[in-house]
Amino acid sequence: MNQEFQPANIYLTLGKIGVFVFVLMSVYQFLKDYLYPDITLADSHLHTVIFTTILATTAAFFALRKRQALLAMLVAETNERRVTGEALQKSEEKFRSIVEMANEGILQIDSRHTTTYVNRTMAGMLGYSVEEMLDRPVTDFLFTEDLDAHRNRMAAREQGLDGRYECRLRHRDGSARWVLVSATARKDGNGGFAGSFAMFTDITERKQTEEALQRHTEDLALLHQQLASANREANLYLDILTHDIRNTENVANLYTDLLIETLDGDSRTYVEKLQRSIKKSIEILGNVSTIRRIHQPSGGHKCVDLDTVIRDEIAQFPESTIRYDAVNRRVLADDLLSEVFANLIGNAVKFGGPGVEIAVRVEDKDEFVRVSIEDTGPGVPDDQKQEIFHRYEKRRRGVGEGLGLFLVQVLIERYGGAIWVEDRVPGRPGEGAAFRFTLHNAAHGDPGTRIDDSAQRCMVPRIEQ
Repeated sequence: MNQEFQPANIYLTLGKIGVFVFVLMSVYQFLKDYLYPDITLADSHLHTVIFTTILATTAAFFALRKRQALLAMLVAETNERRVTGEALQKSEEKFRSIVEMANEGILQIDSRHTTTYVNRTMAGMLGYSVEEMLDRPVTDFLFTEDLDAHRNRMAAREQGLDGRYECRLRHRDGSARWVLVSATARKDGNGGFAGSFAMFTDITERKQTEEALQRHTEDLALLHQQLASANREANLYLDILTHDIRNTENVANLYTDLLIETLDGDSRTYVEKLQRSIKKSIEILGNVSTIRRIHQPSGGHKCVDLDTVIRDEIAQFPESTIRYDAVNRRVLADDLLSEVFANLIGNAVKFGGPGVEIAVRVEDKDEFVRVSIEDTGPGVPDDQKQEIFHRYEKRRRGVGEGLGLFLVQVLIERYGGAIWVEDRVPGRPGEGAAFRFTLHNAAHGDPGTRIDDSAQRCMVPRIEQ
């Protein structure tokens, strides 16, 4: 729009005319009083009428000359008011459309906490129509036990404070709908409380999921307590089994030794079989004790002197031929490492036959130490080399009786190593077996990651990826 026809120019032009007329009238009155101080009242009125008529004629002439501009400005102002009104109406319609189509529920209340506006989403969320929710107290949609919290929130709105919180709303059918509320305080022209405008996001499903998870957690906690109680009871039975019964069997084994010395013939044979059964029972109890120790919380790996462990276990078989060259190696393991050697050397002695020879070898393999326990016994067939470490499988060399080999595998893997069986002489299974396993090598003072704070300060070298 041209600046000449701006609506503001109308008021400026009229103002100029008014000022001009006021000045002329003031000047005329001053001159009249000054030049004709003795003029009569009738003459003064006559002169004033004549001057006012001339002045009005002049103003009319000026207005007639500017009438086109004045009319244009009046039309421009009218058009601008109309365009502004249409734009405002379109904006309101657009806003209303957005509000009506919103995924969130929208609710507005006045200063008396009565609903003045509700969109379709909000009404549908609570099972009402829009008309049914209008002009009703907002408390009609709340549970009685939540009213105190609602009053506190409304008090905050009346102080002009906004809020964001979770609450329950009462559905038409009486069920609860959980919502996330974002509320804004509204003010009137004087800054007073005029109500509140709020958006509601339905989070009922999320709340139901959280409640289900909470119940599940409580169930798990109860189950954990029951398992802990059952574990304590099982440990009691294991204590009886591995301690009291083993003590009883040790006594029984001692008496069988005494009986064997006093008997001969079939009686001696029967007692020797009885003694083997007792020893087997003692071995089973030992395996049970080992399993129990494996499943107890571990204090972490520590530095273990491999040479000491090997020598101590070899000493348990004084009648067997066992070759071993002493080595100065420290590995990362725990107190159960001796069980590995006890089982492997014990199996070699038990199943190697008369005159079996056993060799224990230790060699370095990068960050690992590889240990081999070789024997000259009957060996392990190729089709049994994998399953020999599986629990309860009946095969030669006592596998299946060999729960011990399963425990050996569990322990080696617990230490981060691996175990396997090979032919002592490659390609000749009948000439003996070689059980090989690896353990992490530990070194004093080498750069690496410390595993524990023992006095020996064992370090495990970092493995380059």
